[in-house]
Amino acid sequence: MNLSRYHFFACSLLLGLLLSNSRIANAQSLKIPYVSLSPTAGPLWIAYETGLFKRNNINAELLYIPGGSTIIQAIISGDVKIANMAPPSAIGAWAKGFDLSLVASGVDQLLETVVTGAAIKTAAELKNKKIGVSRFGSLTDMALREALRYSGAIDGAMLSGDKLVQAEKMGYHVTIDLSQLPIYYPVNGVITSRKFVAGNRDVARGFLRAWVEGIKIFKTDKDQSLKVLAKYLKIQDREILEKSHEIYRPVYKKIPYGDRRAVRFALEQMAKDIPESAKLNADDFIDNSIISELEKSGFIDQIYEPTSKP
Repeated sequence: MNLSRYHFFACSLLLGLLLSNSRIANAQSLKIPYVSLSPTAGPLWIAYETGLFKRNNINAELLYIPGGSTIIQAIISGDVKIANMAPPSAIGAWAKGFDLSLVASGVDQLLETVVTGAAIKTAAELKNKKIGVSRFGSLTDMALREALRYSGAIDGAMLSGDKLVQAEKMGYHVTIDLSQLPIYYPVNGVITSRKFVAGNRDVARGFLRAWVEGIKIFKTDKDQSLKVLAKYLKIQDREILEKSHEIYRPVYKKIPYGDRRAVRFALEQMAKDIPESAKLNADDFIDNSIISELEKSGFIDQIYEPTSKP
């Protein structure tokens, strides 16, 4: 290597290091809470584990916070800027006047089931029976097993994802499958404030780019998805992981627009406790502008191409 070529190589290497360090220094730090220890959080976990947030200039810190109301309080206080969660808690707070917005919605389909023992075979037989209900991920595997096995404690339980698959392996069966009902309901979305989007649009766009690509991997790369699910769900049983992934993989939307039908349905369910919700326009809660940008730019179609490198 002659001297001039050596100098060129050295300068190129130095420039690359400087640019890399500059990107790191300018990266936005984001605390990103998620509400569910369930495969519904799979795309978020994948975006983190595969470096998609870093690629989009975001230093992400994922936080498991098992309670939608707690996350909403953190957003309202400014401690958290953006979250991946079930939107109903945010819809309720927005109905009361707080600055919250749905900027993307990955799943708008109920996936809960009512699981019972062999003694109960039809939905009609559940009348006057005791059904256990909890938030996603609020029961550990041990607690779930004990609740189902303890005779007389409950007659059934509302379960989804890996908890449902584990219950079926224990001999319980699905008596009601809510996914078969013609109901649009916001199950998993991205919540932030309009103030944050207005002042930090590039950051919000970077987050959504990473999350949307996480959805793509979740839908198309089974091995990567199962590896990440195993880590966060702390499950090594491949059958449970595969069946859990298969429940969520097809229902995640390629283009995760917020759906007014899902938000409208949630508002209707809240009308008894929050009367003002009946007068609200679901479109005022939804901001699809960034997802629309990503679609129109060709980004989403590009990442689904076999050899794409966004």
